[in-house]
Amino acid sequence: MYPLLLIDGYNVIGPVAPPSRGASANWLQDERQLLLNRLSEHLTDIIRSRTCVVFDARNPPHGVSDRMSFADMDVRFAVGYPEADDLIEELIFQHPNPKSLTVVSSDHRLHAAAKRKKALPIDSDVWLDALLDGQIQMAKLPKENSKRKRPKQSDSPSGESSDEAASSGPTLDAMLDTDEIQKWLDQYGSD
Repeated sequence: MYPLLLIDGYNVIGPVAPPSRGASANWLQDERQLLLNRLSEHLTDIIRSRTCVVFDARNPPHGVSDRMSFADMDVRFAVGYPEADDLIEELIFQHPNPKSLTVVSSDHRLHAAAKRKKALPIDSDVWLDALLDGQIQMAKLPKENSKRKRPKQSDSPSGESSDEAASSGPTLDAMLDTDEIQKWLDQYGSD
C-alpha cells in the first residue's frame, strides 16, 4: 500500500546541532527515536499504517538494512542514495495517486517535486507544531476500516433490519480532504 504521509525525517527533527560535551554519543539516534515516538503517539493507527518516514543514512541503525517498521510506520534509510531527498522524490514520482499524498519537509526541492505531481507539501515545523497540538494536516484523511454497527431492528417500512436498509444506501466513511474538514469545523465548531 502506498503512503498518504511521506515525512523527511531529519528535516522534521530540524537543524539540530550536536550537543555540548557530556551528551550522549548517540544523540542523532536519540533524536530520530524521539521523532518516531512522537509520531506513534500522535498519529492514529490507520494513518501510521499509511506513513513513510525517510532518513539520510550512510549507515542505518545496527541490525537494519535500509528499511524497518516502527509502530506500523514504514521507516526507510536512504542507503544507496546521495541523500534522503533523492529517495523521497522517487517515492513521490512512483506514487499512483499523488493527489492523496502529503509531503512533510521544508526543503524547496521536495516542495517543487510534490507540487509537480499535485501532492500537498507542508513545511516541517508547521506540520509538527500542528501535530503536537492534536491536528493532523494531510491532503486526504484515510477512512477507517471498521464499519459502524447498528442495532438490528425492524424499523423500515419493508420490514428489513436497519443493517439491510443501511447497506443499500450511501456510506458515510468516505475520505474528506483537510480543506473540507476545516470548512465544517469553521461553520459548526468543534468540541
